[in-house]
Amino acid sequence: MPEANTLARQILEIIPPVMRTLSADIRGSGHLPSPAHFGVMVTLAYHPCNLSSLAEDQGVSLPTMSSTVSTLEERGWVKRKRSTRDRRVVNVELTGAGLDRLLEIRSYAENRLIAMLGTITDKDRETLAAGLSVMSRLFEIADWQTAGDECID
Repeated sequence: MPEANTLARQILEIIPPVMRTLSADIRGSGHLPSPAHFGVMVTLAYHPCNLSSLAEDQGVSLPTMSSTVSTLEERGWVKRKRSTRDRRVVNVELTGAGLDRLLEIRSYAENRLIAMLGTITDKDRETLAAGLSVMSRLFEIADWQTAGDECID
């Protein structure tokens, strides 16, 4: 039976190439100009955020996030809106067009993964499904523990 440290290393080793491959494919398809935009849009699909919280969530500086939001706003994928609780706070939210674009990207990535998964055996797909089920349960617990950590101040 594999040890937890071995599994942890394997998970950390596989995630970057998966994301690099999908990011390159998405950029190459013209669906999204930058992988950073995808992360921002995914976050905003769950709830609006103010710029500071969004920058912190994405691990970038406030000026970088402001520039990213401006780019997404120019494309019509997000909009800025004053907070109803504190007029000094400006929240960013995904627009209908942004959600549509996010769904297009997801569909594109899903189809790319379907093509890749079509190259492995049924047995390997079953093994992968079982492992992903375990990871899903593990990370649902982690998400539950951080639920309520919303971006809005």
